[in-house]
Amino acid sequence: MNPGFGAAELIIIVILALVVVGPKDLPLMMRKAGRFIGQMRAMARDFQNSFDELGREAELAELKKEVEALKKANPVSEVTEELRAAEADLKRSALDKPHPRAVKPAKPALGDEAMLPLDTSPEAAADSPPAQSRQD
Repeated sequence: MNPGFGAAELIIIVILALVVVGPKDLPLMMRKAGRFIGQMRAMARDFQNSFDELGREAELAELKKEVEALKKANPVSEVTEELRAAEADLKRSALDKPHPRAVKPAKPALGDEAMLPLDTSPEAAADSPPAQSRQD
């Protein structure tokens, strides 16, 4: 059942108010009732606005925390740092490797004993075959 007031109920309330209050004081009472209802609505609106404001403040504080966390975990700065580290690694590896057009040292030809290092230890002499001399 709907607790709303229809036209019939309002007519009965107005007739009862005329009988109880009288026709002389009825407009004054209706003004006071209207002001009272207006004040109640204003109080309810203020109460609702204060709750809405508290909710917005809490939400704003949470958003501030999220923004600060995003500022600390800035993916752009992380990528920039990684690129700088990779660039430094490339420069270091480029310094370690010879340039591709650089002159390579010549390998000694077979039979050039003068170019080979001499190992004079007795173990090396026993393990290696005797050197052959080259005849021209």
